[in-house]
Amino acid sequence: MNILAVDATGDVLSVAVGTFVLSQSSKKHDEALLPLVERILKKAKLDWKDLDAVAAASGPGRFTGIRVGLSFAAAAGFQLGVPAIAVSRLAAAAGRAKGPRALAAMPGWKDEVYSQEFVRGKAKGKAAWTAPDAWPALRAAAERRGLEVVYADTGAADLLGPARAALESGKLPPFEPFYLKPAGYEKPRG
Repeated sequence: MNILAVDATGDVLSVAVGTFVLSQSSKKHDEALLPLVERILKKAKLDWKDLDAVAAASGPGRFTGIRVGLSFAAAAGFQLGVPAIAVSRLAAAAGRAKGPRALAAMPGWKDEVYSQEFVRGKAKGKAAWTAPDAWPALRAAAERRGLEVVYADTGAADLLGPARAALESGKLPPFEPFYLKPAGYEKPRG
């Protein structure tokens, strides 16, 4: 199964297909994405028509980057007649867990930590953000509950496993952005 994955949610734009991964620091992900995808397809010796699905990081992450990646996946999927799959970056991080129960976590805005509990790859409860000084206590509480804490900043390659699992199950997640925080969010001053 040939799945193209794109992650435009952070400073580094990344794309993956099979075992091939390319990344590029870019301020303009919308301009850099298509050339990067064409490079990886060439490197993997694949044509657009060889793709079975296109996956994109749905968040959490930068508001504009989420929209760039999802728009690309939706347009490519439509044009190719293949599924477009939105993959939560927290689900992608949970995919790195060795055991069945995990607290997936990743760096967030201004050193906050985004996290969500997963059981056998399925989200349990809502995702949350934690202030930097509160993260150690949350982590310790999760570990006391027997959760494997997987703290990772994900990229396109991490999206491939959850996208493949969704395709194989026939149950695609909703194709929508995953905004953990509202756009333009600022901490209250006080």
